[in-house]
Amino acid sequence: MSSPSLFSILLIIAVFSTGCGNLTQSTEGLNFDTKENTFNRNPHKIIFTKHGKCRMNCRSIDSLEVDEILKNGNINYIKSDTSSTNPCRKKYALEGKTRDNQQVRIIFSPCKDNQTVVTVIDMDTDWVCDCK
Repeated sequence: MSSPSLFSILLIIAVFSTGCGNLTQSTEGLNFDTKENTFNRNPHKIIFTKHGKCRMNCRSIDSLEVDEILKNGNINYIKSDTSSTNPCRKKYALEGKTRDNQQVRIIFSPCKDNQTVVTVIDMDTDWVCDCK
């Protein structure tokens, strides 16, 4: 009778261990962040603020690079502000390397099916920008 109980224990362990993993990775089918299930990596539209466009321009970062960071960047929760109860006021800091090897942090603010680019930061170079 010890075999069925051993099998039951192993089955329970297998069931509870399934699905554990890195919480900052996107869910492949849904493209949502699994920690809070609110960060959409595949938005209907990307909106660029005036400030975000200015920072992109002076740092030589284009919209394709922004899209790549959105899709593949790592969310830095320390630099993010996800405390607001209003989902449109949350800000997520995504970090990664652009195709020309710039280490960047891009602040996104999700609202409905869209992502807004708030600002773009080159983490290695302090660019002189006149963005107001």
